[in-house]
Amino acid sequence: MANEQNENNKKLPFTFRQMSHVKSKPIKWLWKGKFARGKVSMLAGHPGLGKTQITSSMAAIVSTGGSWPVDNTICEKGNVILFSAEDDAEDTIRPRLEAAGADLDCVFILDAVLDDHGKPRPFNMIYDLQRLSEMLEHIGNVALIVIDPITAYLGGTDSHKNADIRALLSPLADLAAKHGSAIVCVTHLNKGGGGEALLRITGSLAFVAAARAAYLVVKDQENNSRRLFLPIKNNVGNDQSGLAFTLEPHLLPDDIETSRVRWESEAVLISADDAMTNSVEPEGRSALEGAKEFLSDLLSQGAVSSVQVRSEAKEAGHAWPTVRRAQKALGVKSHKDGMQGPWLWRLPSNAEDAQNL
Repeated sequence: MANEQNENNKKLPFTFRQMSHVKSKPIKWLWKGKFARGKVSMLAGHPGLGKTQITSSMAAIVSTGGSWPVDNTICEKGNVILFSAEDDAEDTIRPRLEAAGADLDCVFILDAVLDDHGKPRPFNMIYDLQRLSEMLEHIGNVALIVIDPITAYLGGTDSHKNADIRALLSPLADLAAKHGSAIVCVTHLNKGGGGEALLRITGSLAFVAAARAAYLVVKDQENNSRRLFLPIKNNVGNDQSGLAFTLEPHLLPDDIETSRVRWESEAVLISADDAMTNSVEPEGRSALEGAKEFLSDLLSQGAVSSVQVRSEAKEAGHAWPTVRRAQKALGVKSHKDGMQGPWLWRLPSNAEDAQNL
C-alpha cells in the first residue's frame, strides 16, 4: 500500500507497495523490440555518420503512422518533438524531414524556453522539465522526443560525474513514463580505435545505465558508404539484431539539396562490440578534429578550468599539444578567474570571438 502507517497511526517516512497490488502491463512499443514508449534510449556515434538522419527517418515514420524497416510493423501515429542544438531548422532539419516523408504538422521543434519574465533562453534539463511536461500536455499524443545532443541541455551538469547525471536523468525517465513518450537522446563517442561499445559513449556511464536501450551508428568497414545501426544494450526488448543503411542525396523543390536514410531490407547480426573492434575514425577525421569535438563538447555548458580540461583530455586519449591546437582552431578564449582563481577556458560567444574560427 502506498502510504503505510504503523500501529500508532504514525505516518512512515517512505512509501511502498506490496507487489500483489501492482498491476502488470505490457510494454508499449514505438518501434517493436527496439524503442519503447515511456522509456529513455540512447543513440551514439561519431559525427557525420547519420544519427540525425536516423532520427529524421524515425520522426517521419511516427508522424505518418508508417512502417518500420525490415520487420515492416506499423507504427501508431503520434506527434514528435525535436531538440536540436547543432542543426538549423530551416536549412537542415526541415529539408531532411521532407526528404524522409514526414507529416510536418505532427513534428515540433523546441526553439527556446520563456523564463518568468517572458524572456527566451535555452532549454535547461535542471530547471525546465516541468515546462516540457506542460508542452507535452499542450501538444498531446507525443510519441517521440529527440534530444540532439543530450550534452547540450545538461544545464551546467558535469557530463562525466555519475551521480550528477543519474540525478538529472531520473526525472527525465519519470517524464517519459508519465506522458508515454519515447525519449531518444543522441550523443557522441569518445576518442579511441575500438573496444567495448558501451564504454565508448561520451561522458558518464550513467547515460547508458539510465537508458533502457542504446544503439550505435558506425561505418561498415567493408563498404565505405554503408552504415550500421546496432544495439549496444536492450533491457526492454529481445531484438538483438541490427540494421544497415546508406545516406542518399535528395533534391527538394527550389533546388534544396538534402539527404535521407535508405534502410536495407535485411537485418544484420554483427555485434556493436565487434563493429567497434574493427572501426576506425570517420574518413578524413584527424586527431585535431577529434580534439576539437572533445573541446566543443566539454565547453558547451560554460567555462571550464584549464586543469580540468587537461585532466579530461588525458582521460579521453587526446594529446595535450593537439588540444592546444584545437583551442586555437576553435577560437577558445582563456582568462583568469580573479587574482587567485584558475585559468578558465570558454568557447567564443560572439562574432568578435569567433573571427579566428
